[in-house]
Amino acid sequence: TARSGLPDNEILGYRFPGGRYTIAHWENFLLTDCTTSAQLPDRLVHPVALFHVPILGSGISIAKLFEVCGAEGPGSVGLDGYDWEYFVPLHIETEYDVQGSIVHWEHLADDKGNAYDAMKFSIELRDVSNNSTLAARITNSWRFRRQHGTAAYKKPAEKTATNTPSTSQSIPEFVVDAVDAQRMKTMAAILRDPYRVHWDREATTEMGLGGRVINQGPLNLSYIVNALHAFGGAGCVRRLTVAFHRPVFDDDRVVAGGEVIGAERFAECDVRKVNVWLRRDDPTPGEIVVSGTALID
Repeated sequence: TARSGLPDNEILGYRFPGGRYTIAHWENFLLTDCTTSAQLPDRLVHPVALFHVPILGSGISIAKLFEVCGAEGPGSVGLDGYDWEYFVPLHIETEYDVQGSIVHWEHLADDKGNAYDAMKFSIELRDVSNNSTLAARITNSWRFRRQHGTAAYKKPAEKTATNTPSTSQSIPEFVVDAVDAQRMKTMAAILRDPYRVHWDREATTEMGLGGRVINQGPLNLSYIVNALHAFGGAGCVRRLTVAFHRPVFDDDRVVAGGEVIGAERFAECDVRKVNVWLRRDDPTPGEIVVSGTALID
């Protein structure tokens, strides 16, 4: 059965219309509240705005990306990872020029032989008032699960494990005792997210999940950001590179944490490198649901 969406040769390199975006005070206020964080000082935008601002600012939408890539319904789209770079802090009421495109499209199969299409898109934000200086860049990785695979679908290359230093400094943990379904609904409105699994219990009932709604990836990442802010101060985050392993549901208790493992250079600045994670204790004690690295001032 042929999938819907554009042909492969039109998906890879698909350019978004582009545009400009100004992050409003109310928008950042509600977004920050969804993360359970206190409001940030000095007009700072919460770092997880780098999910919806690049998408909307570039003239695309989540619904349009689903259409272009031929999403097949509830549960068919998965989040593999983010690589977000912050070259300067983002501020409310600042106009950004936003441009992006789909930079990767590949037919793959998971360990069980289930077919999916791996897609990455990259978007840049430039500060219009500051000579179009590069302010931020994102590369997001999604997977589109397919009910009917073909011989063209192959297993992805094995990832090489990396050794981490034996000496490290733990950062204070950030705890969310019960993930709030109402905050997911507010987040869905901010993101203009049509994916029913985040706000419609009927959709997750159909998937056999007992009607529990699934937390958005940006919110899961926001708990890690909040832990980093508590350790390094608001605005300290320079880069986030994370993978998503398991979904988080409403009422789950989750704990974000990390360890400083070294130092490196980013955007001509000295930064600290931090291994970060988000874990939950149900159904598996200490289950890691998000993991990766962060660079912080």
